[in-house]
Amino acid sequence: MIRPPVTVAVTGGAGHVGKRFSDAARARGYRLRHLTRRTDAGFHPDDEVRRFDMADAAHDAALLQGCDALVHLAAHIPRDHRDMAEAERCWAINAFGTLRLIAAAGEAGVRRIVQTTGANAYAPTALQPDEQAQMFPRSRTYYLGSKLLQEIYATEYCEAHHLSLCSLRIGAIYGPEQASGRLTIMTRDAVEGRPIRIVDGGCYGADMVHVDDAASALLLMLERDFEGPVNVGTGVRTTLATIAATLRDLTGAEVIDQPSEAGVSDTGFPALDITLLRSMGFAPVPVERGLAAMVCRFLSPALT
Repeated sequence: MIRPPVTVAVTGGAGHVGKRFSDAARARGYRLRHLTRRTDAGFHPDDEVRRFDMADAAHDAALLQGCDALVHLAAHIPRDHRDMAEAERCWAINAFGTLRLIAAAGEAGVRRIVQTTGANAYAPTALQPDEQAQMFPRSRTYYLGSKLLQEIYATEYCEAHHLSLCSLRIGAIYGPEQASGRLTIMTRDAVEGRPIRIVDGGCYGADMVHVDDAASALLLMLERDFEGPVNVGTGVRTTLATIAATLRDLTGAEVIDQPSEAGVSDTGFPALDITLLRSMGFAPVPVERGLAAMVCRFLSPALT
């Protein structure tokens, strides 16, 4: 069982979730060692920072010496999910890169590994998939397929080498500090007096996860002995139409619906069954409250 003040290695610590997790872990008393390409990303002065690239041909176990746990958040996400060239890069970094990283962690004596994979890799036939549901992504396949392989490779290695592994299958993450993404664009438009634009009635939906919930789930699973996959979400599928209506109620902005240029609607992903995580005391932030926090963030950026 992992407890502070041990050292935790973190990949992806400069990202949206990584920053929130790092703040929460540091406040709890953990020492953090960031493995990152972005050594100038403004990490907390109390944290260690070491140069690391998931795309390197080999991962040096010395980077992880003295760490009791690894929280692996780094991933390559394509700018264009339809670009076939991205398939190789997604596999090289997300799948095989993770395997090399975990092998280095095992060699360094790391006891516990917690990684994020992809809840949106469930087969679309499942209405509210639990952790035993079939996984077979049918959209964004170069990326989601690599995240599925990441989980398979990591599980195989950890079982063979007796390492403790938990894979968090997280839904669609959003939050006040997110620099891009559809929810960020919609919220900024609403706050700044522009119309909120949705496509095809806002039929796209997913299990929207507040960034604080993602960070809390990571910390929760870091400190538990649970091994295997666990869904992280709200248990509710939220559509862009619902988000637009909520933002309209919060700001008074106009909502404009327009047809898809592609001619085919992207309906997104189902809600997740989060019974397992709830049984461990997890209580997600409702989307309405999360959106209200984003509106406040854009209205008063200096205060958040």
